[in-house]
Amino acid sequence: MTTEQSAGLPRVLVVDDSRIVRAGVKKHLAGSFDIIEEVDGEAGWERLTSDPEIAVLMSDLSMPRLDGFGLLQRVRRSPEWRIKHLPVIIISGEEDIETKNRAVDMGANDFVTKSTDRAEMVARVSAAVKLARAARDAKVSEEAQAKEATTDPQTGVATEHLLQIEGQKALAHAVRYQGETTLVVFELDDFDALRADIGDKVADQLIGLVAKLVSGRLRKEETLARLDGPRFAVVLYADVEGSRTYVERLRETIAAARVNFKRRQLKVTASVGVANARADGTDVFDELMQTALARLRDAVAGGGDPMPAPTPVPSLTVEQALALLAAGDEAAVLPHLPQLLAVLQPLLDLAGRSGTAD
Repeated sequence: MTTEQSAGLPRVLVVDDSRIVRAGVKKHLAGSFDIIEEVDGEAGWERLTSDPEIAVLMSDLSMPRLDGFGLLQRVRRSPEWRIKHLPVIIISGEEDIETKNRAVDMGANDFVTKSTDRAEMVARVSAAVKLARAARDAKVSEEAQAKEATTDPQTGVATEHLLQIEGQKALAHAVRYQGETTLVVFELDDFDALRADIGDKVADQLIGLVAKLVSGRLRKEETLARLDGPRFAVVLYADVEGSRTYVERLRETIAAARVNFKRRQLKVTASVGVANARADGTDVFDELMQTALARLRDAVAGGGDPMPAPTPVPSLTVEQALALLAAGDEAAVLPHLPQLLAVLQPLLDLAGRSGTAD
């Protein structure tokens, strides 16, 4: 089948070190599926992570470099949803029942033998494709509902949707009353490795514990939201220096989390990124979020200050500026003009709205 002919067909990745087996599977499935091949588990894993169009994985168990069990384990522990929930069909030979049970326990969805006839193999792979489509559709529906939800079901804190509402409200309040709004974004360090070590259940419990500890230290008007996985955000009514103090307390709170697993205490830390509306020059919440996330990425990578520069304080008061102007010393006022105008901006806005500026 040519590439043009296979376009639009469900893509199936066949991983087997036997060229004869791969050829047999391809002969059975050609015409109904777009078949791609790899010769061992490592190559199969590289293809899985780089090709989002793969709908089904078919894998042998006995292979060099990385066997089928190792590949299956990576799939089911993947932090990427599309890989973790991928249907996996084992191409089995003469394995005993204990080996097959082990594959099922690790997350295999189905088995075909190297002698399975064409009709049965097509039926089994078709069923797996339908399973993948149903899971994907359910995920899309779940994500659409989550975008409109206000409470994260796992932790009980706000969702990103509610965070957007509260964040924009905080920015409007800051503009109106000459206050400040800061967004703090943080995530638990090395969480994918930690989840692989302790398992999904304990990892989810850890996320819930962190959410409870952090939310318990917030003021009533402040909002904690879960963004995704181990990543959270907090809207603060605080300036840069106040936010710096909060970040120090936040790190202490997370480090104090007591989580025991198999007779050892887990050490939990977090990386942080901070954006401040005044210091970063924005009154749009999406821009504030992108700035905070960029600083978080820099912090995770080990470089850059996660905090914005402090807002410069005018070294000249309005009264002093007026006195200098009255004395004819405009040159002394000009260097301070941007800061002085920022101080007077709320009055100018009020004058403009009331029509008294005409």
